[in-house]
Amino acid sequence: MHPDAFAVARAFAPARLTMARELAGLRKRDLADAIDRTAAAVSQYELGQSRPSGETLDRCADALGVPVSFFTTGRPHLRLDTASAHFRSLRSTTALKRQQALAHVELLWELIDQLDQVVEFPTVDLGLPLGTPAGDPAATAGLLRRAWEVPAGPVAHLVRRLETRGVVLTQLPAVDAETIDAFSAAPLDRPLIVLSHKGNPMRQRFSVAHELGHLLLHPEPAPGSRVHEREANTFAAELLMPAGEIRDRLPTPVDLTALKETADGYGVSVAALAYRGKDLRVYSESTLRRIMATLTQLGWRTDEPVGARYPGERPELLTRAAELAAAHGLPLPVLAERLHLPLPRLRELLGMPAPRPHLRLVHGGQATPGSPSVHEPSIIWR
Repeated sequence: MHPDAFAVARAFAPARLTMARELAGLRKRDLADAIDRTAAAVSQYELGQSRPSGETLDRCADALGVPVSFFTTGRPHLRLDTASAHFRSLRSTTALKRQQALAHVELLWELIDQLDQVVEFPTVDLGLPLGTPAGDPAATAGLLRRAWEVPAGPVAHLVRRLETRGVVLTQLPAVDAETIDAFSAAPLDRPLIVLSHKGNPMRQRFSVAHELGHLLLHPEPAPGSRVHEREANTFAAELLMPAGEIRDRLPTPVDLTALKETADGYGVSVAALAYRGKDLRVYSESTLRRIMATLTQLGWRTDEPVGARYPGERPELLTRAAELAAAHGLPLPVLAERLHLPLPRLRELLGMPAPRPHLRLVHGGQATPGSPSVHEPSIIWR
């Protein structure tokens, strides 16, 4: 048992156990099975109706992959629920996955709070008021392009533009990418856009623009709202593919090579450009269906080739903030200790690559947990 377990039990914060469980993507009964307790007992711990023993907390720490000190009180804790964020669909995403994603944002907020004590984050300034209904989605996108002084053509460096204007972007490290495309929230007026690893760079770029639309158009989230989703799509399409200039660039009759070239030039997928053509009445419904059928046959609906003109963008603000903080007295190990996280988990939260490959010894074709063997080991990096 960890020597701090009994001290932690005396300073136990029920909400921290909930947060760690949700981060791990476990239900109460899953955690109960892992720690040899009942689901009712776990519920009582999380509601503060009973206090777990030091031994129980030690088991929880092992099961949830956090230090036992994670469960202590005494540090800021943001609590979010589904109604606080812009989720695209409540039907395709389980409650467990939504809770896991929101717990990630809660932890991210704590990370930002710690870094903000050492590093000054960019002031939030999107060019238009945040959280105020802006009216027509397409008109709002046009206003934003003018506020950003974007010339005719694609919006270059969309992620970087948002980060320099105070938006924090990140990727979910451990949530099922098949159920969450992206979502956004603005806790304490710091807008966050969270992406999964789902889709190619062009699809993720559209997701970023879509979530930006939510932040500007919808001050009150309505998860799963078809109206909100349609308005966010209209905003993203006009921001990335302005009607006034894209209409004349759409090839008629349809030529897939020309369509792909135009899509690459604007940093969007062929599917997004085809739908844009249909919305602008350049392509009929039947033409759109033929295009989508061809994309399905080519496998481009899920794995479209990435053109050299747009290799993709990665969020960098958090990584750079952590590097700057480390240079000014807050190195990663200290930051991990303040957040009560394992260092690899902190690197994952920051979007930093692992500092070195993970080594496993394989004996006779079977990986072992480190027990000695007389056989000559093979080395596998992963």
